[in-house]
Amino acid sequence: MAERLPPDLQTQLVKLQQLQSQLDRLTYERSVIESELREVNKVLEELSMISTDSSVYKIVGNVLLKKDKSSIEKELNDRKEILELRSRTYQKQESLLRKQYEDLQKKINELIQKYNLQGPSSPPKA
Repeated sequence: MAERLPPDLQTQLVKLQQLQSQLDRLTYERSVIESELREVNKVLEELSMISTDSSVYKIVGNVLLKKDKSSIEKELNDRKEILELRSRTYQKQESLLRKQYEDLQKKINELIQKYNLQGPSSPPKA
């Protein structure tokens, strides 16, 4: 009694799955960026509480390098700017994908209704 789905409905369902996969991946990547951004902000906050002549070290591979505070702050602010830009870009992409996903869901629902209306109709049994 298994009914086969019409090819156009199958195609749309595959597209919906692909959109969902893209949306999941994008959401994950954006969460990674947001996490890194929170970390950069926390480090900048901590740096703001120390004096300019304090020793600051940066991890490079397995080595700690002594650097001046201003160069570290500049580096972190540059990184912050890049992360914020990437985050905004991902938000826009996510918004567009969600819209496409919702539109495709509506289209699939219409196809399902169309398919159900064209199917054999039998009167309900009492």
